[in-house]
Amino acid sequence: MGILSRNKKECLVVGGAVRDLLLGLEPKDWDLATNRTPKQIDDVIGFGGKHSGGYPRMVTGKQADKALQTGLTSLILLEEGGEPVEVTTYRSDLGMEEGTRTPIVAPAETFEEDAARRDFTINAMGMTADGRLIDPTGGQEDLKNGVLRAVGNPNERFIEDPLRMIRAIRFSVRLGLPIEENTYQAILDNVDLIPTLSAPRLRQEIGKVLVEPNGFQMLMETGIIPILMPEFRNMEQYHHKLDYHPEDTLYNHYIEAFKKFTTIPNRTELGAWALLFHDIAKPQTADWKEEGGYHTFYGHDKQGAQLVLDKYNNEKGPFEFSKKELQAIAWTTDHHLQKFWESKKPMKVSAMRNDERFPLLVEVVIGDTMGIRRGGDEELERRLNEINQITDKVNEQKAKMGNRPKDFARKVIQELNVQGKEISMALNEIEEMVSTGQVQSYDEALEVLKTKRNA
Repeated sequence: MGILSRNKKECLVVGGAVRDLLLGLEPKDWDLATNRTPKQIDDVIGFGGKHSGGYPRMVTGKQADKALQTGLTSLILLEEGGEPVEVTTYRSDLGMEEGTRTPIVAPAETFEEDAARRDFTINAMGMTADGRLIDPTGGQEDLKNGVLRAVGNPNERFIEDPLRMIRAIRFSVRLGLPIEENTYQAILDNVDLIPTLSAPRLRQEIGKVLVEPNGFQMLMETGIIPILMPEFRNMEQYHHKLDYHPEDTLYNHYIEAFKKFTTIPNRTELGAWALLFHDIAKPQTADWKEEGGYHTFYGHDKQGAQLVLDKYNNEKGPFEFSKKELQAIAWTTDHHLQKFWESKKPMKVSAMRNDERFPLLVEVVIGDTMGIRRGGDEELERRLNEINQITDKVNEQKAKMGNRPKDFARKVIQELNVQGKEISMALNEIEEMVSTGQVQSYDEALEVLKTKRNA
């Protein structure tokens, strides 16, 4: 900052770092901005300047070229092996590239011009190296008053980049700042722009909101989730049986589930996504019981898992998940009900517990339990202990018995004369006997199965 601030030029810490400093928080990222052009930065810092060969120095290559082309951002290394610092030239907007949402930017002379194009007043402040605040949009006052306000005309800011609407909710729930009235109304008025955003951007930003208290509720109240996910429209019309779900409607269930989920200290974004999808098939499985005045949702766990794979994959869905993430979400959706709570067969229980996705399932179940269902936290603790005990016994027995003998599957096929699905069924039954200590060897299990089939 000292180097770039010489000769009547300036360099400021900008954006979230300034906001966090004023809130007494440790900044996660340090972004700098200057009224030097990229060429002027290169002349001072780069290989042609007086700091040539040492540090700081400019980053070159594809990453640096892309940063310059898309945002007038220079990447500077402060030390060997470190992360590059982003130094952005003050910018003004000249509009959007035709047919895209990519802004056309040009260098600006002052930070005031640069601040006018930023999203929210609390992110439009700059600070000199000696701590002097430059605040052209009133961000410090908004922080003091506890309000999140768009810079200038909120409709213009959200039309420029609709992702700012989701970011507004993220800052609101993370920092505890209510959204200013006109800014909030602009979100409601422009929510139909949300589906124009790319799947990776939606996945990244919505995930950050879902893990925060009140995040899910605000995404629902502003219409962001319903416009992306049809299953979340009209959720108030589906009613649970009250002695099982005292929160009544499906909408209230989700509100309470996310309230509980966001109390988990080590919760994950993927856990939040899995919770979002856990009851997604309830609308399509809803069956109204006139006598009781409630809906049943039989099979929503299994159908929900299939719906995730069919409708929310990267080809059809609004979000981008890796194949492994999508499979994990489908697996937790399939396992969050009967398979978690009711299963007693040792092999199935241990397979679930030994699965690397089990911690994700526990996150979903904690949210879904909400402290009131199935006896609440105490019943969940009891069930987790039961699952662990069953699994420990199975693991101990399997360790004692060792792996299945080589060519044993062929022996099963020959001696039982089975084919197709019968093969896996027979092997599973043998594994069940071995892992639960009913027999002392795989061969003994095969003999037991032969006897049963011949009886």
